[in-house]
Amino acid sequence: MIIQPTSVAAQLWAGAAAGTTAAADAWRVGTLLTARVIGQNDIGKLLLDIGGMTVEADTTGTQLPSQFQVRVLTQGTQPQLEVVLAPIDERVALQGLRERLPQQNGYAPLLGALAALARSPVARSLPAPLRAALATLEASISRPDDVGTPTGMKEAIARSGVFLESQLAEPHAELPASDDFKAALMVLRRVLADLPATRAPGLAAGMGGTFSTGTGKGPLGALPRPLSDTPPPLAQRALVAQARADDLAITEDDVDTLVSQLRTDTRAALSRVEIAQLESHPQAGVWMVEVPLAGVRGYDVLQLRIEEGKAGPGEPEGLWTIGFAIDPPTLGAVQGEIQLRAPRVSVRLWADHGPTAARLENEFVPLRRTMEKSGLQLDHFSCIHGLPVPTSAYSAVLLEARA
Repeated sequence: MIIQPTSVAAQLWAGAAAGTTAAADAWRVGTLLTARVIGQNDIGKLLLDIGGMTVEADTTGTQLPSQFQVRVLTQGTQPQLEVVLAPIDERVALQGLRERLPQQNGYAPLLGALAALARSPVARSLPAPLRAALATLEASISRPDDVGTPTGMKEAIARSGVFLESQLAEPHAELPASDDFKAALMVLRRVLADLPATRAPGLAAGMGGTFSTGTGKGPLGALPRPLSDTPPPLAQRALVAQARADDLAITEDDVDTLVSQLRTDTRAALSRVEIAQLESHPQAGVWMVEVPLAGVRGYDVLQLRIEEGKAGPGEPEGLWTIGFAIDPPTLGAVQGEIQLRAPRVSVRLWADHGPTAARLENEFVPLRRTMEKSGLQLDHFSCIHGLPVPTSAYSAVLLEARA
């Protein structure tokens, strides 16, 4: 499989070809370079990071993984590269976990700040690029009605960020990258990194300005949040419902601290998405997915673990198991497990609040009727007051990654 970078970095290519830059040594014929998908430009060409250099490539008709290796076949202003596809070494994935686990946190702090800004006039004082990036993030978040249908749930999972790079590698992606949660986080991180380091007078009056990482005098500065207080989305550990962050009352005195906290929360959310990507193994039939949902006066997070079991002798397909967890304010923490081997379905639910458990129990008959209309048979349904006890605090992968 051959790809040919185009001339987005023509001067660098020309310098490398002429032997006048350090890139010449890195791009010798036969050299193996690490490549990863980082985005897509306006005309549909794939943006790749190859050996630390950002290049465009025309990959029409070619499906690429999010990370792979290439071998330099020819040099010149448009070199030819051979894609070397091989399973990602387990050590590489483990190194990725080591780098991201200390930085990750749940989505709640970032989503809480987003919800608070939507209700605060302080948002008008933020620089236009930051307001646009926050609006893009808000637009990437699904609504509860969206996940109420099979098609809507499929799209919400596709937009969760876990599948961003694989979708960018598709020649005809069904969903634009701008609708993806991880893509929106990457835009927000870039905008926050580009903000100057000092804050100019007049910002409070809406006249523009720049920012610093001050201590803040309002609630944000007075209540620093721990970074890794939410367990990471590891496939070998129990799901944990993520509650919303406490309501924030943002004032003009909090703007500096808010921007500084947005940097931290955005980096933590991106690390969490990438942990879920590292923990998703399509070959083994396991996917870890977290879907942010826009609720009433805030955002919730639907955490999913999807497992496809192998079919046994004489079985047309294996057992599908979907675990989920969510903690909206109106219901409290709810967890569940759905097992499907068509046409038979088993549903187990746990609810932290007694009234919620009773409400869910009352949905047994409507649920059974809905499934029957779809040709499914509900074999088992239970709803337990209380949450399941995790079988282990941390998986072996997490312990090894933190050692």
